[in-house]
Amino acid sequence: MATSRLVYIGSFTKGAGGEGTGISLARQDPTTGALELVGVVAETVSPAFLAFHPNGRYLYAVNEQADASVVAYAVEGDGALRALGSQPTGGKGACHLTVHPSGRYVLTANYGSGHVSVHPIGDDGSLGPRSDLVQHVGSGPNQARQEGPHAHQVRVDPSGRWVLAVDLGIDAILTYSLDLDTGRLTPGPVAATAPGAGPRHLAFGADSTVHVAGELDSTVTTYTLDAETGRLERQGVAPSTVAEAPETNYPSEIAISDDARFLYVANRGLDVIGTLSVSGTEVKPVADTPTGGAWPRHLAVIGHHLYVANERSHEVTHFVLDERTGVPQQASDVLRTPSPACIVAAP
Repeated sequence: MATSRLVYIGSFTKGAGGEGTGISLARQDPTTGALELVGVVAETVSPAFLAFHPNGRYLYAVNEQADASVVAYAVEGDGALRALGSQPTGGKGACHLTVHPSGRYVLTANYGSGHVSVHPIGDDGSLGPRSDLVQHVGSGPNQARQEGPHAHQVRVDPSGRWVLAVDLGIDAILTYSLDLDTGRLTPGPVAATAPGAGPRHLAFGADSTVHVAGELDSTVTTYTLDAETGRLERQGVAPSTVAEAPETNYPSEIAISDDARFLYVANRGLDVIGTLSVSGTEVKPVADTPTGGAWPRHLAVIGHHLYVANERSHEVTHFVLDERTGVPQQASDVLRTPSPACIVAAP
């Protein structure tokens, strides 16, 4: 008999812009995909983004606050979390982190200060002192949101060779290489989006494609990544929704189906999941599906299921993905949890 899968939910906490208390644990029903809330397993300040170690034994979270930090946890057999300590990022407003596929480093994007930071991971999963801190420089045409750099995401490409940092404030995706011996980043090529696009998050597709969601102009820009140089070449731009998006629509997360045929974009404002079809480098919107809640901060594709963290309506909604059309169909179950910000399934 299949066993349930562990799913962790980060939140914005009281006193830091939300109503949550930390990281919650849920279990995914292996048959229906429904999530059952177990409870809060770690109390910490605004763990707004979570990332697993490749071995599945450790979980890392940002503390999204002025003096930002990263927290490490050991995952116990029942899914409980045991704190292993924290390290300051050296930046402000840490909003995203990822674990290098080698399992040796955590990389963090600091939105408030425009920094990318690197921390080594010890044999026991704990974090060592910061090994690097890189400052982005520049601004964009939207003076309300782009007065300076705002690193919003950091990802490692599937080969493990290139680190891509998405910066909303300077309309750019910056490529780095990471020295696994020193934990230091070396700058590489920089790819620009359209001015004012405000790139936020990306998803890796098939055949070296990279799809980037623009928070400020409701678009998805598709690039190809050169495996040898790390250079991103722009291929095309598509709207993030079928309906014409107003200026008050702000795409947040972008994810891709397991077969790489469909992209899913959480659109805050319209409060819809935009489904986009993918054929090579051609991307086009095919459907808008209401999220069933308000202000979809994050979404996660887990097999044939999609889950949306509706931050302002305090709920995670569940959808089943149509295998033929890719369009999400909302299921009847809803998980109530305060200020959800991130959904991550255990490996």
